[in-house]
Amino acid sequence: MLKSGRISGRYDYIYLISSTHTSSMRWYEKDNVKKTILLIGVTLAVYLIMRYVLPVVIPFLLGAFLAMLLNPIVDKVVEKTGKGRGAVSMLVVSFVLAAVGAVCFYAGRAVCMQLAALAQNADSIESSIRDLWCDCCGRIERGLGVQIGEAEQLFLKMQNKVKSGFQSSTLPYLLKNSVSYAKVVFSIMGVALVSVISGLLILTDYEKLSGAVHKSEIGRLAVQIKHHAKEAGGTYLKAQIIILLIISLICVAGLFLTGNPYALLAGMGIGICDALPFIGTGTIFVPWMIIDIINGRYVLAAVYGLLYVVCSFVRQLLEPRLIGARLGYPPIVVLMSIYIGIHVYGAAGVLLGPASAFLIYELYEMGLSAWE
Repeated sequence: MLKSGRISGRYDYIYLISSTHTSSMRWYEKDNVKKTILLIGVTLAVYLIMRYVLPVVIPFLLGAFLAMLLNPIVDKVVEKTGKGRGAVSMLVVSFVLAAVGAVCFYAGRAVCMQLAALAQNADSIESSIRDLWCDCCGRIERGLGVQIGEAEQLFLKMQNKVKSGFQSSTLPYLLKNSVSYAKVVFSIMGVALVSVISGLLILTDYEKLSGAVHKSEIGRLAVQIKHHAKEAGGTYLKAQIIILLIISLICVAGLFLTGNPYALLAGMGIGICDALPFIGTGTIFVPWMIIDIINGRYVLAAVYGLLYVVCSFVRQLLEPRLIGARLGYPPIVVLMSIYIGIHVYGAAGVLLGPASAFLIYELYEMGLSAWE
């Protein structure tokens, strides 16, 4: 009996050791650990792709996007005319480029003219700002009985500090990096040229290339991600572009009616501010309203207030209709992705941040589905 007890105890000890060893060896098989490893791996892969692969292939991705946009038009023209697909593709691409180029040329020329006028009127604008500053200081002195002192001298000191800082640091920095800026401009032009050429070539053999993509494993994965992106991220991006254009047009028209000589430049800038979730149109219109109220220009202040209300109403009206429940991502997630993207990728993070977040989410969900 003693011997039997010893044998039983020995087996119990061996079973305890083996079970402990097995549980320690299989910690990586736990669901939480597997999900964490998958999330880290997907995040690292997306970061490496965005950082090192995307700059190389972006012209061809833009070319593929251009081909997808123009393919329905090319199909209809080929069907009605019976002409060759290559000739029709070249004609359609040339027409689109001419239209876009004309719009960019005239809009760019108008913006440059307004920038030149702004530079020529710098002295008068500076004088107006000084008069406004002195008037505000005078109102504070009369209303609160507080002696601010020589307001104009204080403004001149601040102005001299700004000018000296611009001359000592900002201007040399711009001149030092002018070659880098020129390289960026030529790089953008090169990317645009390669994108157009690749888009034309893809458009010519669109059916063959589309079939080859759908047959390959990577191609099917890319198509699946594209469909999800079209339903979610594409919907968000399309909605924001439409809202940006509408609000920019409202601001340009409103400022033009007020006689603002920089209506196009200011309206476009306000539209871009409205598209950024942490700025908005109020950042521009509210200070303008306060300044005009102080100067007694109540009608102009009312117009700016009306434009602010209209822009806010348009965004609140269009955003649910254009996006609705199809996006599925809370606005705070979009804001976080933009903020983190700017810190990780720089200025390009405004676009790459949300794109990276979307890819991480989609690939992570696909990985979980494959494991299950």
